Amino acid sequence: MVYLRPDVKLEPLIYRWYAWSHLMSPAQLALHLKFRLLPLLKSFATSPSAHIAANTDPKMYGGPFMSLEEHDVPAVNKLYEQTAQDAQQLIELAQDLKAVSDSLQEKANGYSLNECYGALPDSLKGLVEFLYNTNHHADFRLFEELIHSEGYTANAQEVMLEVRRERDRHFFMSTPRLDTDDSMSFKIKFADERLDALSAMRTKAGSFTGIAQHFEVAADDLPVFRNFFTDTAPVQAANKRGGPTDQQVRMRFFGHACVLFQTQDVAVLFDPFVAIEPGSDDRFTINDLPDFIDYVVLTHHHHDHFNPEMLIQLRHRIGTIIVPQNNSGAIADPSMKLGLRDLGFNNVRMVNAFEQIDIPGGRILSLPFTGEHADLNIYSKHAIALKLHARQFMFLIDSDGRDNVLYRRIMERIGKIDALFIGMECNGAPLNWLYEPLLFKPLNRRNNESRRLSGADCERAWGIINEVEAPQVFVYAMGQDPWMKYVMGLEYEPDSIQLVESEKLIERANAAGIPATRLVSGHETYY
Repeated sequence: MVYLRPDVKLEPLIYRWYAWSHLMSPAQLALHLKFRLLPLLKSFATSPSAHIAANTDPKMYGGPFMSLEEHDVPAVNKLYEQTAQDAQQLIELAQDLKAVSDSLQEKANGYSLNECYGALPDSLKGLVEFLYNTNHHADFRLFEELIHSEGYTANAQEVMLEVRRERDRHFFMSTPRLDTDDSMSFKIKFADERLDALSAMRTKAGSFTGIAQHFEVAADDLPVFRNFFTDTAPVQAANKRGGPTDQQVRMRFFGHACVLFQTQDVAVLFDPFVAIEPGSDDRFTINDLPDFIDYVVLTHHHHDHFNPEMLIQLRHRIGTIIVPQNNSGAIADPSMKLGLRDLGFNNVRMVNAFEQIDIPGGRILSLPFTGEHADLNIYSKHAIALKLHARQFMFLIDSDGRDNVLYRRIMERIGKIDALFIGMECNGAPLNWLYEPLLFKPLNRRNNESRRLSGADCERAWGIINEVEAPQVFVYAMGQDPWMKYVMGLEYEPDSIQLVESEKLIERANAAGIPATRLVSGHETYY
């Protein structure tokens, strides 16, 4: 009997790129392929030295540079050609989406848009509705359910197993996954139930012969496949205690925005993104999660909160997933529910603001959430009020705190809280870092720099604390967990504004008699 090694990564790939939320939706995948990923492959193949030089500078990590070597050029050229062939329909779809948007902006002048339907390219007929907003600006929306059912990504999905330590992982947006001597890929759908059997071997021993047969591993490949497994049982955190007793609520912080709340009757996990490998930092890992998680709450669609790699590996022990409503059919706001369906999740609840889901001993309540989306018209985001055993915890995620009256109005609806969780990534990346392929009209540099994926600074967070009258404050979602570097693309210096502002808030709160701390993985509290 063997376990899946903790340093083996189980990565879901789409056309050999790390699968994240935008690549899970056909229209968004099409635009990323056409306007980011294929140009990036061509850039490396044409001038690998520029990419190699950029990767010698740690500050360039997270930028549009592949972390590959000169000898990888032939493989990159092959991937470019293969993708251009296999994804031809998607590439044409991207071109058609751009053409329709350009034509609409040029020709729509307030008159009826009925004539636009006849001019639609074949790829978009039956998939688009044209509309004006109340300021008479023309736009269109997609029928997402229909476009998902077109089968654009049917042959694009695969899963790669590779021995790679967390510190050596390639940045998710800029480097495709190429075959190595320590990797194996399987052309299977992300929803394939075989992945549940494999993922379960992270924590529970299974038969090597059985799993090899399950994945139809050829005899010649068995030595490489065997290297992904170990006879050594995984280790749980040294500070692991017993579970909560009657009427107790236990909170465990697993890193970034991943927080677990447990009572004797229910387990609720926020934004799962946990460490797989053990470390010397007293972290909780995947082995410290409960065997069954009744509810997973996903707060928004960003890659550090909605992570297909982690969700696939936890799928076999998740009950219900709760997600916010989306701006249906909007290019910048793909449906989380449809993406989760493609990941094999069928029990997904989509909620609107102030809609609640009753759970044993309490409820999960969706709340409005402003900030961190660069002023885009995105609905797929919500803050949360969690009530358990008469205790109430408020998760404001990456809220920016620009309008304090919002929190005053929220508190009139929900009542007092026992603790506030708030992110303070107060100087996030500019709009184009994440969303550029989805923007049909280019931004000038000044506008792009002003529209950032930012949360609250000290002053705005302090305004929130005063409005919600928080008796305890946890600063979290700061992106500094070492196992998340490959998706965050950043590493703070001691004088980074995010750390400076969060430390100012902590000092200010503590001076006012409000216990405040910046969470690090391994933190545990009982209420």
